[in-house]
Amino acid sequence: MTEGMVFKKSHNRRLVWFGLALALFTACRDSPAPRPRGYHRIAIPEAAYRPYNHPSGIQFDVPQYAKIELIAQRQASEDHWFNLALPNFEAKVHCSYIQLQSEKQFYGMLEDAHDMVFAHEMKASGIAAKGFDFPQNQVSGLLYELSGPVATPLQFLATDSTQHFLRGSVYFNHVPNPDSIAPALEQVKKDLIRLIETLEWEAS
Repeated sequence: MTEGMVFKKSHNRRLVWFGLALALFTACRDSPAPRPRGYHRIAIPEAAYRPYNHPSGIQFDVPQYAKIELIAQRQASEDHWFNLALPNFEAKVHCSYIQLQSEKQFYGMLEDAHDMVFAHEMKASGIAAKGFDFPQNQVSGLLYELSGPVATPLQFLATDSTQHFLRGSVYFNHVPNPDSIAPALEQVKKDLIRLIETLEWEAS
C-alpha cells in the first residue's frame, strides 16, 4: 500500500474467509527491470472526490474527473455492471455489483474473483494481495496488484460476506507497459482505495 494508507484490522469472524484467501492467493515474485526512457509525462490531476449513489443503492466516492458508465442488461437481474471511466488516464475500472442470494453464491464469487486475477499469472511478474476491513461499514475484502505487462494491473473485491459483493478490474485503453503507465497507475490505485474506504452498501 502507499505510505499513509492503513487498512484497519479486526478479529471479527466474518474476516476468516479473506484471511485464508490472502494466505492462499498471494504470490509475490517481483524482479527489478531496467526502466526505458522516452515516455511522455502524464499530467496527474489534483485529487478531489465526490460521492456517487449507484441505482442499486450502494454509495462510494469517485474522483471529480471520473465518469460513471452504467451498462444496460437485457434481462432483470440481481447483478449490476458499470464502468468507472478515467479519461485523463485512458483507463476504466470495470465493476460488477452482485446482491448475494446464498452462501454458495458468495463462495462462488470468491472463486471467480480469484480465477480472474490468476488468469494473468503467465504474464505477471508478481501478484500481491492485501486485505482490508472497515467494520463500521461492514466492508472487507482484497486488493490485488499485478506487476508486469498485464492487461489489468489492479483488481479488487469488497463484500459483507452475506448480502453484497463488489469487484472491479482496471484496464488501460492501450497496450500495457508498466513503465509508461506507472504515474497514472499510482493515482488510479489511490482512487480505488478511496472508493473502498468510502463504500457503503446503502446510501445514507
